[in-house]
Amino acid sequence: MDVVFVGTSEFGIPALKALVEKHNVKLVISQPDRPKGRGRKLLPTPIKEEALKLGLEVLQPERIKEIHPLLSQMDFDVMVVVSYGQIIPKEILEIPKVGPLNIHPSLLPKYRGAAPIQRAIMNGEKKTGTTIMWMNERLDAGDIFLQKEVEIDPDEIYGELHDRLSLISAKLLLEALEKIERGEIVRIPQKDEEATYAKPISKEETVIDWSRPATEVHNKVRALSPKPGTWCTISGARYKIYRTALSSGQGTPGEVLEKDIKKGILKIACGEGAVNIMEIQPEGKRVMNTSDFLRGYGHRL
Repeated sequence: MDVVFVGTSEFGIPALKALVEKHNVKLVISQPDRPKGRGRKLLPTPIKEEALKLGLEVLQPERIKEIHPLLSQMDFDVMVVVSYGQIIPKEILEIPKVGPLNIHPSLLPKYRGAAPIQRAIMNGEKKTGTTIMWMNERLDAGDIFLQKEVEIDPDEIYGELHDRLSLISAKLLLEALEKIERGEIVRIPQKDEEATYAKPISKEETVIDWSRPATEVHNKVRALSPKPGTWCTISGARYKIYRTALSSGQGTPGEVLEKDIKKGILKIACGEGAVNIMEIQPEGKRVMNTSDFLRGYGHRL
């Protein structure tokens, strides 16, 4: 099939690679290069980088509607949209012959919006999934084509689940295109009354509140690791936390209940229960496991 691929983030890379192997990707559309890092150097999007490696043509309009005339003259079957970061107007969604498909990493209609994976983990969900959806002009509200449910490990962090879902999504996309080629097109309307919204992660949410229950603290750390990461203060110093484990114990929220270099234990009291910090980063230093951290910083706690 002839495909136009629209995407920006790393999540879409497995889908783009899968499409190139099985179909004809005529064009890739991504967000413009943006300044990043301390030096504010202009950097390409992950999708642009991958597309250029694959020898594909890439366009980066500031707004996708700018290239409506070009797209309207192209002959292609499907537009595949994955983590693009812009609302695509109706006049562009109507161009492909078969239709526009979107990959959304949740079991729609749950967790529509910008941060479905993080919100699922933060809310302590035991399962999530990915959806291949027929796009319309409403946010993540189009008819469902295919869905795949997956279990969430109780200690799985965002980065791990993100990568796992991106691979599963790529396989599901190929399955959807195979069904289209066989004429097996399915459209299941979403139940709007069951919809939930996964709003973007705010800067304020990255702060760990030790007065909250241990399960809530643990889920927040998991949901925001490795990026944007959570931070906290322990014994008056600021640290970033990337991985925790639930533990038993009780004390004043934020109190160090136990530290053991050999066993790799740094137990912190929460409002209910406690967590053991597994990966931690002092300001300006590398990420460390608990044992290494305690060897260098244990005397400060």
